[in-house]
Amino acid sequence: MKRKIYLIPGFMNDEKLWSRLIPLFDDTYEFIHLEIPKKDSFDEIVEVLNDKIKDEKINLLGFSLGGYISCYFGLKYPNRINKILAVACSPANLNEIECQRRRETIELTKKFGFKGLSRKKVLSLVEPKNQGDEELINLILQMYIDVGEEAFYSQFKATIIREDLSEKLINSDLNLAFLYANEDRLVSSKFMENFSLKAKNIEVTQIEAQTHMLPLERTKEVKEKIIQWF
Repeated sequence: MKRKIYLIPGFMNDEKLWSRLIPLFDDTYEFIHLEIPKKDSFDEIVEVLNDKIKDEKINLLGFSLGGYISCYFGLKYPNRINKILAVACSPANLNEIECQRRRETIELTKKFGFKGLSRKKVLSLVEPKNQGDEELINLILQMYIDVGEEAFYSQFKATIIREDLSEKLINSDLNLAFLYANEDRLVSSKFMENFSLKAKNIEVTQIEAQTHMLPLERTKEVKEKIIQWF
């Protein structure tokens, strides 16, 4: 019997996010990519996903924003969850400075038009040793373009109103695990270490890495975690 795992990508990512990871598994695993619904709130996003997924109980693997969505889904529909793995993700909220920055980004994009991610931004997300990997850099740049303007607006709007899920997760009965890099500039190690101390029911694994893009750059570690957790 195949082990089925539903995959939720990160902000402005598509199925290419998993292109270096899925080939490492044999056919006893079945991976199903889910697009992030083009809705402006997490409640709407998980409602669409809940309607779309037909299996009664599911395994969810979410990356970055997809990890947060997976946790949100689990809290709203706990009876549908077998296990959740959140990769390169924190259940924290956004501070007001970051929320305001995102509002300004939306307004600037409306004014000047939707443009691709800058190469400089992509380089800040990957490990220094991989900054010369043109295939990797171009893949990330292309995902942003392919996901497109409509998704950009909906995903940005949804993330502006992002609550801290920590206490709800700690008090839940979810089978939940986190995997993150200690030098991921988008995930606070301090927050995750404090969360780990409080969350005795949640498995939190930190790896030594300088990247956010774990499914593309640290495939070995992500594969091992998937096999161990699911």
